[in-house]
Amino acid sequence: MIGKIVLILSALALTNAQIPSLGFCPDYVPMANFDMTKFLGIWYEAERYFQLTEVISRCVMANYTMSPGGKFRVSNEVTNRFTGIKRVVEGEVKKAASKAEEGKLIVKYTIPLTPETKYSVLETDYDSYAVLWSCSGIGPFHTQNAWVMTRDRLAPGTVLQKAYGVLDKYKISKTFFVKTDQEDCAYLDTQPVAPAEETTEKDSEENARDTVMPDVPEVIVELESAKEEEKIQKKPEAVESTKKKPVKIIPERIMEVADAAKEETLMKDTKMKEQKASEAVKEKPEENMKQKEKTV
Repeated sequence: MIGKIVLILSALALTNAQIPSLGFCPDYVPMANFDMTKFLGIWYEAERYFQLTEVISRCVMANYTMSPGGKFRVSNEVTNRFTGIKRVVEGEVKKAASKAEEGKLIVKYTIPLTPETKYSVLETDYDSYAVLWSCSGIGPFHTQNAWVMTRDRLAPGTVLQKAYGVLDKYKISKTFFVKTDQEDCAYLDTQPVAPAEETTEKDSEENARDTVMPDVPEVIVELESAKEEEKIQKKPEAVESTKKKPVKIIPERIMEVADAAKEETLMKDTKMKEQKASEAVKEKPEENMKQKEKTV
């Protein structure tokens, strides 16, 4: 008889990998008014009951999401501590139909022939910690499992103390808890963006210069400036020529110049006509005399 009891307890321990006990599952009431939408997001496993299947696991996390169709889903990620290979198991989350048992969750994983996993959210503040618990039994024997989940991968002691208070409230022994290895797992997280720093006018000028000539040292820039100044000193006339002011053209002056040119042209025409007339008289003196006699 004792051998059969040991065999049953061993089977429970291997199949569910939790802590086996005599008797039926405790009647723990899940969290009242549990809101699944607030529970969505990433949760990191801080501590858990010993599980044989997770001896070589580290960086354990769960991401609860909602699909476009309104269904809740969970993605569990586990990294092998020896090979570094990350294993991802996804499943659909279903809540209990009863209003009083909203904190009971049923997960149906996508892996074929995998049984459903049932666990209860005993308590959570949605922002820092959550305590999950499950229990399954065969006849008068049962196995329990418990998890302490946190929003931070490495949660501070104050957050863990809140979770421990929930365990004490439900008289869940902390003796069988083991700490999940979450060290050196930061590469799995999204790197935060550094906040923008206030820049002064001087910083803006330096940034602009670096953007235009990122590979040119400041010494070369200073040498080029010195060469330009030397060229200007050697050719002062070139500098002076660039400093000449433009000539202003006055409309009244333009009219005066135009009138003078027109008058000069008329005078030249008059002189040319008089000159031609005098030359014509000299060439024909006899005709001129006859013309005068007729006139007399």
